[in-house]
Amino acid sequence: MRKIFRKDTFRGQLRAWVRLFVFIISLFILVPTFYIEYQQASKQQKEHLENVLNTQTYHFEKWSQERSADIETLANIDIVKNHEYEKAKEFFDYFLTQKTDFADLVFINKEGFVQFDTVRPQVYDSLKIDVRNREYFQVAKNKKEGHITDVLISKVTHQPVVIFASPIIGDDQTFNGVVFGSVDLHTIDQFLSGSKVGDIGHTYVVNKDGILLTELMDHPSEAFGDHFTMDPSILKHVRDSVGPSPLLYQDPQGNWVFGAIQPMNQGNWWMISEIRVMDSFLPFLRKIAVLGLCILLGTFVATRFMIYIARQIEQPIQQLLQGVRYMESGDYTYKITESNITASTQEFRELFSAFNRMSDKVKENIYLLEELSTTCQLTNIYNRRYLTEYGDKIFRECVETGRACSCIAVDIDYFKQVNDTYGHGVGDQVLTHVSSILSSCIRSSDIVTRYGGEEFIILSPYTTLQQSLMIAERIREQVEANPFYYGDIRIPITISLGVAEYSINHDANTLPELIQLSDKALYQAKENGRNQTRPYDENGAAYAFSF
Repeated sequence: MRKIFRKDTFRGQLRAWVRLFVFIISLFILVPTFYIEYQQASKQQKEHLENVLNTQTYHFEKWSQERSADIETLANIDIVKNHEYEKAKEFFDYFLTQKTDFADLVFINKEGFVQFDTVRPQVYDSLKIDVRNREYFQVAKNKKEGHITDVLISKVTHQPVVIFASPIIGDDQTFNGVVFGSVDLHTIDQFLSGSKVGDIGHTYVVNKDGILLTELMDHPSEAFGDHFTMDPSILKHVRDSVGPSPLLYQDPQGNWVFGAIQPMNQGNWWMISEIRVMDSFLPFLRKIAVLGLCILLGTFVATRFMIYIARQIEQPIQQLLQGVRYMESGDYTYKITESNITASTQEFRELFSAFNRMSDKVKENIYLLEELSTTCQLTNIYNRRYLTEYGDKIFRECVETGRACSCIAVDIDYFKQVNDTYGHGVGDQVLTHVSSILSSCIRSSDIVTRYGGEEFIILSPYTTLQQSLMIAERIREQVEANPFYYGDIRIPITISLGVAEYSINHDANTLPELIQLSDKALYQAKENGRNQTRPYDENGAAYAFSF
């Protein structure tokens, strides 16, 4: 120590004392920083493991639910429920081209034998593949519920698979068989690899017996049929410590790893996320090394420029904070001005530009959400919510000013027969066809809404009963004169209409009451033969009229 301070001049001693002072200050900074960074690194790795585990568990369970929903959809198709095997198999083959996650789709009759599958080219009347003892068949038969199996060796493909099964339930709620789709383990592996979060660590899935469902080639393990089992010591850790809290153990390669476990599929599977300890703390060690050098070499320079840098940073941050506060209050029009952007550094210019773009995007999305919430997505006209909110304002304005307000209730005649005869897809096209005619026949001040099903409501502000009757009759004639064409098939369309008017002598003091009166008139129109317009008079009765 004496040799350090042996200087012949005051300047030399001052330099030595300054160096010692800087060194001591650096130690006081480095040691606590080391401890804090170590704690933060440990916390970050724990959070990283938990986030990876939760994210991949969510995506995997969502994927499983979607596959179960696919099979349930197949089981509820009419050609499947009616045992139209040839058509069902054609549809299954087509379905498999759209849902490539499935290796095979299988139809099992209610006796427990395979009727057909998508691997073999034809339908078998008595294909003696017996699956009565399979758990998914028993669950479907006895509980009438869908089921996701553990790893099985398929009796059709003879490969290890996971099966998504759903019962076929007849209209009389009787059990008519099972539809299942098999997913091979490599597909599950590919899905999990595709949803990987981050660049370090890995995640894999095992069942409660330790059989790997993913990363089959990445784990040197004991062969078990056509699949593999995980290391027994790791399996013991999994069974004893299921939960998101990280565990410390050695992997099959002898590397110390942090691992977190999350149960899935009603506790039958576990998702395990692992990260090597060295990979986990390597960024921390690098950071400490760089930090030490920076402290030793830059402490003096950093103190000189600290105030200057703080001033340069504080002003742009305050501008960003002000913008965030505006957005928090619901004002999405605020933008950072061009002069402030050009006067800042490149990083802050990018932040300001990104903030302005984000503000525009948020404003655009808010307007879009408001539009979606008040518009029928099928017919592109307003929906019931829009009528309830905006239409009620218009009605109250008519009431307050003492002016007339009329309501027209419209219902498509025999719409159920259209659905039953041609299907709901054609029914949707008929709804769109009628809504376009309604929109073309009303005035700009009128509001046409899809009220529900095949019923529409037209609110006509500042309009008397007679004026609304003329509008309604014009609409009825236009609909009757413009049938819907489904290919070469002509589908005649007629509508029934009920018209009611608000007046100071009437008992309709609210918009729902006015709609109710128009519904009563509509009911009379349908009772009297349909394809007609009925007004509701002030005495509370719907009556026939003529122009």
